[in-house]
Amino acid sequence: MFDSILSYFFPAIILSLMISVIYFFFEKRKIIKNYSVSNSKYLKKIRGLIISDGGYLKKKIQLCSFDLLINNNTIFIFPKSFYIIPMRKINLIFSNSDKKLTRSTILLREMKISNQSVDLISYPNYLQSKGRIIRLQNLTTEQISIFEEIKKNKNY
Repeated sequence: MFDSILSYFFPAIILSLMISVIYFFFEKRKIIKNYSVSNSKYLKKIRGLIISDGGYLKKKIQLCSFDLLINNNTIFIFPKSFYIIPMRKINLIFSNSDKKLTRSTILLREMKISNQSVDLISYPNYLQSKGRIIRLQNLTTEQISIFEEIKKNKNY
């Protein structure tokens, strides 16, 4: 009996993983097509972390690879867990006042820029007042300058 359960369990996991990869691939293409404007910037294969604060002494850290679509008022982040498995997109908005070209947004509270990394700090509704940090690491000077310009223009 245990063998028969395992014979269905592993193929079901592999099938669900393949379906999610295909779904998130097409969702990403649709968002890039529908929400890109002439001055959008698209950054690919940025390595980093997602750090979620789960409460007292409880943090969740995920190693990820990111693709970013940066518009005037929003950043669409497409994370890939373990650097290859697509996850659901994250849409950070700079201000609640301008919601053009956005979709299911999370307000970006703070942006910290250092020499080679950027921390994007937000407080998603589903985390019940706990913070989430998206750390983009090993950025080039050109990529850092994009975020510095955003920070200067949005007054963080």
